[in-house]
Amino acid sequence: MAGAIGGLAGGLIALQLDDDPPEVPAVVAQPTSEPTPGEGERLREAIARVLPAVVTVLVDLPSIPQEDGSVLLRTNFGSGIVVSGEGHVITNFHVVDGAATITIVLQNGERRPALLLADDAPFTDLAVLVTEPRGLRAAPLGDSDALELGEPLAAISSGVITFENQVKLGVFSSRQPAFPRDGVLLLDMLQTDAAINNGDSGGALVNTSGEVVGLITTVVRTSGGREIGGVAIAHSSNSFRSIVEAVITTSVNPRARLGIERLNSQHVSLSPELIEAFSAENGDVGELPVSQGALIVSVAPGSPAENAGVLPGDVIVGVDGVAVDENNPFANLLAFATVGVGLDLFVVRGDEQLVIPVVPQLIAGALS
Repeated sequence: MAGAIGGLAGGLIALQLDDDPPEVPAVVAQPTSEPTPGEGERLREAIARVLPAVVTVLVDLPSIPQEDGSVLLRTNFGSGIVVSGEGHVITNFHVVDGAATITIVLQNGERRPALLLADDAPFTDLAVLVTEPRGLRAAPLGDSDALELGEPLAAISSGVITFENQVKLGVFSSRQPAFPRDGVLLLDMLQTDAAINNGDSGGALVNTSGEVVGLITTVVRTSGGREIGGVAIAHSSNSFRSIVEAVITTSVNPRARLGIERLNSQHVSLSPELIEAFSAENGDVGELPVSQGALIVSVAPGSPAENAGVLPGDVIVGVDGVAVDENNPFANLLAFATVGVGLDLFVVRGDEQLVIPVVPQLIAGALS
């Protein structure tokens, strides 16, 4: 087998979600340039166009019973962008992950319940919600590939103290083709020096034409063990446009799935710390025979992976002959799978080495 295998968080009350990546390659923001008077007027008009389409996303997480009989209530919050006249709102998946209930708050303070329609985690930090469309104003998606370095941008997100939206200005600093976060390489990301903070996750990065060119997802505060500033990251509009359009039309994410790609809940990336902890918990019998790969934690019932015979405890060490490693995370090797086109999973199961063919399929529902 070895020869065959050659891959920001919203605020959290009671429990804090810190979505900043621990270590990322050093990146340097371009110096902020003041827009010319003409650019300034265009940017003000652009902000006015998108401002009503940005909403607050409030999330109630499942409560946690305490030993003293009390209950720990948990909530999370972030931002969202109305993208259709039918009430579709995009936000970050990490804002709504595990939600018991989701509430959309408009800029005038009105609250509406929302449902998680579909998401694209872990490939992108994207979730699509749906709420009552009455009176909502949708923001258009722009062409993120047309952005030029130094181009003025506005970051529009939910207010921290009130629900009135806030605006921060910056420029397009650089394009990040592969940005590492939480065991996956996020592709086609945009960098800006706009001041991004907790609660801005799911907000809009807007160009001077009043178009959404980015979905704000994280801020970078450290790199290589040193503190840095002026580095915020957003998903480019062109990286998620086709998914959003498909979900609006069909309510289903068109990305093919196996049922084992979700980080932490379905698989975890092997690390020296994980291997040591696994061995300590399971003894010599439970020692993992490999140092790189994806340890399967659970398999979605009725999924292609379950039907193919993948089991919890399996370690996926390769996909179609490409080794799972830091440069090729497991999720990234599955990102471009095609519905109905089989993949070969190279699997270590105890003392066995297996090749398990599996055929990716669409999996409808909010957890597809």
